Amino acid sequence: MNNVRMRPLRPGPARCVRKPLRAAVSALCARLVAALCVLCWMSAAGAAAPAAAGSAAASAAAPPPYQVELDVPADLRALLSENLDLLRWRNFPDLPQGQIAELAAEAPAQVQRLLETQGYFSPRIAVHVACAENGQITVVVQVMPGELTRVDAIDLQVRDADGRPDAALTARLARHWPLKPGAVFRDADWEAAKSRALSALLSGRWPGARIAFSRASIDPASAQARLTLTLDTGPAYVFGDLRISGLRRYPASIVERLAPMRPGQPYAQSALLDFQAALQNSPYFRNAVVDADLRQAQGDSVPVDVQVSENPGQKLSFGVGVSSDTGERVQADWSDLDVFGRAWRLRSSVKLQTREQSGSLQLALPRSAQGDDDSLTLSQDRTDISGLVTRNTSVGAQRARSHGNIDTVVALQYQAESQQPAGAAPSEVHALSLNASWTRRSINSVLDPSRGTLLNLQLGGASKALLSSANFVRLYARGLAYVPIDRDNQLIFRGEAGAVLANGTSGIPQNFLFRAGGANSVRGYAYQSLGLQQGNAIVGGRYLFTASAEIDHWFTRQWGGALFYDLGNAADTWSALKPVRGYGTGVRWRSPVGLVAVDLAYGQAVHAWRLNFSAGLSF
Repeated sequence: MNNVRMRPLRPGPARCVRKPLRAAVSALCARLVAALCVLCWMSAAGAAAPAAAGSAAASAAAPPPYQVELDVPADLRALLSENLDLLRWRNFPDLPQGQIAELAAEAPAQVQRLLETQGYFSPRIAVHVACAENGQITVVVQVMPGELTRVDAIDLQVRDADGRPDAALTARLARHWPLKPGAVFRDADWEAAKSRALSALLSGRWPGARIAFSRASIDPASAQARLTLTLDTGPAYVFGDLRISGLRRYPASIVERLAPMRPGQPYAQSALLDFQAALQNSPYFRNAVVDADLRQAQGDSVPVDVQVSENPGQKLSFGVGVSSDTGERVQADWSDLDVFGRAWRLRSSVKLQTREQSGSLQLALPRSAQGDDDSLTLSQDRTDISGLVTRNTSVGAQRARSHGNIDTVVALQYQAESQQPAGAAPSEVHALSLNASWTRRSINSVLDPSRGTLLNLQLGGASKALLSSANFVRLYARGLAYVPIDRDNQLIFRGEAGAVLANGTSGIPQNFLFRAGGANSVRGYAYQSLGLQQGNAIVGGRYLFTASAEIDHWFTRQWGGALFYDLGNAADTWSALKPVRGYGTGVRWRSPVGLVAVDLAYGQAVHAWRLNFSAGLSF
């Protein structure tokens, strides 16, 4: 790589700078004055030596050899305080006297280098050394940073494997180039921009891309920077065959059908990362490593090496927990990953919570050659929430598919439900429903999201003509957005809306209707306490709307605080849907298993405070 470096000061960008002589003159003057002051200090120290020798306590309390005063703008004080040798050495007890003069003399050049990293290339720097009568030395550093240097022009070029300009790639990188004309030129931003441009090539078809030439030409007189960057793509590659190792129990098709790439498709580093994540998230494997070594390429084809470690065939697990919505929880799960020796997965689960109890049995098939995940489920649930007791038995089949960050599910389900609201007549309902769900996840982290969006859309329905007690169509949408403000602050927006198109709620199972309230709905209200009044119970309505705005501030890497405002409600008609409000404050903890949130919320409609807590990303 031909990376021109006119004046290497520290690891950083190559740049050509025309520097004035002020720094050198200032350094020479500082050296002479400091030398005289050192002689003064040595003389005073020699006169005081007998007295100092007579008192060990006085010697231990002696002030540092010199003091430093910074006369600099407030926004630059931390930069100089943390990096100047003059400040780092001032409390060194056995500092040789001659070293003080050296540190003072070197300070202007160090200040100059530090200011250049922040875009100041024409500062005025003065270092004054004063010696008091008692021999105490004070070094005063005065800085006038001058005008910030801004980007004047960018010459960005991308060359292909034959060294010819690639106009399309150049235009694509230029569209996303962050240092536009007029932007402040800083070393860190310049390095980040080059790294981002190179990464865009490395993550695509060009894993051998490199920076061929880079230069930042700085003109202190005009406070302008002209940037030049040339990248070579190297050869373009395609994926070759999969080479799998570590399988003992399962066929190779289990791994192959999780691969997002096929032989002959353009190479992409993101595909390798997605493949590895899919294997690690698969119930079949406890660990997986995916690698494509360019040294083993055959022409432009790169083989993909996959090494997996299988999970035990059977697993029994237990769990306990607590939720402000559903109360205390105990849970037991048992799974068999190789039923009948066909890699079918059988999973049974029993979950006992204060307000909800459930048991389920699921048989899941390996992913098909078309990328489908099929499963059959039998479940029994009981809930006792807001005065409504329900018992629901269901059996269903579903087909799920994932493509990139998009998940789709189509499910056919039959369920029979008994509803017993307190103070009202019980009822029995049943439904054979066809439902579809579409989810897009575009966030930077599942455990600790700080940027991105999530969106879920659902459509379902049932008919009296097909084993159902009511005709209805259900529509539902939910969205979540994370908007970073800076490193320590972020905004979180959440909203959901739903509608059931039917003549009324009679004959419709409760899981197709809507209630609101709780830790992930409208905080300040009990879980699913917002809905229709029936007797002494709250039951589901045909319409739903909730929205939330929250700002989080992180005091440390693990601990933060939040302020939030929620509103929403559920009703039987859209005109009757009157949103209620909840607002408050909370504590956030980035735990090893995900975000833990504890909120104290005030429900305006009920004039009461309520404590809510949740763990993980609920979506």
